[in-house]
Amino acid sequence: MSGSLELSSSIGKHYIDGEFVSSRSGRTFAAINPATEAVTTQVARGDADDIAAAVAAAKEAFTGGEWSRANPSFRRKVLFKAADLIEARSAEMIRLQTLEMGGPLGPEFSGPHPIMARSAWNLRFFAEEQEQAGDHAFNRDDTLLTYTMSDAAGVFGLITPWNGPIMLSTWKMAPCLAYGNSAVHKPSELSSLSIAVLCEIFAEAGMPKGVYNTVLGYGKEAGIPLVEHEDVIGVSFTGSPATAKDIAGRASQSLKRTSFELGGKSANIIFADADLKKAVPAAAMGIFMNSGQVCVAGSRILVQKAIYDDFLEQFQKAASAWQPGDPMTRGTRLGPLVSKAQYERVTGYLDLARTEGRILFGGKRPDGLEKGYFVEPTAIVDVEPTARVCQEEIFGPVATIIPFEDVEHALAIANDSTYGLAGYIWTESQSTAHYVSHRLQTGMIWINSGFDRDLRQPFGGMKMSGLGREGGGLSREFFTETRFASFPLISRGSAPAR
Repeated sequence: MSGSLELSSSIGKHYIDGEFVSSRSGRTFAAINPATEAVTTQVARGDADDIAAAVAAAKEAFTGGEWSRANPSFRRKVLFKAADLIEARSAEMIRLQTLEMGGPLGPEFSGPHPIMARSAWNLRFFAEEQEQAGDHAFNRDDTLLTYTMSDAAGVFGLITPWNGPIMLSTWKMAPCLAYGNSAVHKPSELSSLSIAVLCEIFAEAGMPKGVYNTVLGYGKEAGIPLVEHEDVIGVSFTGSPATAKDIAGRASQSLKRTSFELGGKSANIIFADADLKKAVPAAAMGIFMNSGQVCVAGSRILVQKAIYDDFLEQFQKAASAWQPGDPMTRGTRLGPLVSKAQYERVTGYLDLARTEGRILFGGKRPDGLEKGYFVEPTAIVDVEPTARVCQEEIFGPVATIIPFEDVEHALAIANDSTYGLAGYIWTESQSTAHYVSHRLQTGMIWINSGFDRDLRQPFGGMKMSGLGREGGGLSREFFTETRFASFPLISRGSAPAR
């Protein structure tokens, strides 16, 4: 397969106090190209010593105040320049992401890749939000004036997943840094390459040393010391519920603040009056994009019985457009899964699907792709909503398609889940759309549309899909300390003493 890419000396190293460094232990681990199963490079393997150095740098930078107490306009200027540089280096970062986690390059774009444009927008949005967000003042009966202050809180641990390395990282670091905090970032060990470019970008944009630091490595070796470090005031994590439970237990020992965005088994509900010309391709994209490795993937497709057979026929045709192939080749829409472990997890669920239901199409390694962690786009039918393949997050290009009778039946199926991250509703009836959206037990709902959102809205899930919300003012609440000061007033009816 194509995709050889010359790597700079900064790739695969930690970024601590403004410098790219190897692990203090000298240990490394292999970064694997999921499309070829070949070793791309060796990556610094961080541990508690590297975390301690990064936290110390972050704490010193925070205490020094060059960033934490800077004028909001200065932070805005730096983050806007970083956003410009992300767009300028878009092609480079996308190729590194493809090399590390297999997401296809996609077609040629006249400007920045959409994922990188969104990453840049994350920075611009919070850079503006922190500058425009005003403090509040309250006058109590002309006797007491009180005003609030929202200040940077300290050093945060940011732990991000591999399925959107830059975009999901900037979603956390943008508010964290914009409000004046320092950060130690632990990206997934499966996406340790592209983050180096972001470190270079922050340095070039003028961010002071120590404000942003990255330690690469595994969760048990680097993530746990980060969560437990006494100088880390809070942790923002995206990943699995099991890991979140572990983090919550450790963070609770020192009352650290936590924000968790976890998994999902989101229902995509398609009613009989839906516009199938829009709903079918959107449903295909909702589960096959990024090989199904998307937290808000519409992995449970619920279809009203009156259109069930028609939907299956159209969905299979739409899925045929998602041909697996070399992710470095323009035009490929479906790349590999991220790792051998993920491949074995998904294929294990496909074996289970053959006992719990019927595979309508897909369900195996694509012909002609003997290397790489590839799985065909797959649909499972004739399966009970309570089956494991309908209840557990597979995180692959695998849809379960379930018929339903009416609105209440659809809601019963959709809400019968331990997850509650996202939901999708397709109907031409406003009353149906609003009725279902009010009763769907999910943190985010899209009506007659795929995944698109306003960054001011709360991002997060219910039940086992998360704890807390981020976005707009909600991010400000998490990443700042809000205080008040008050002093007495002289009544308007009283003359001042002379």
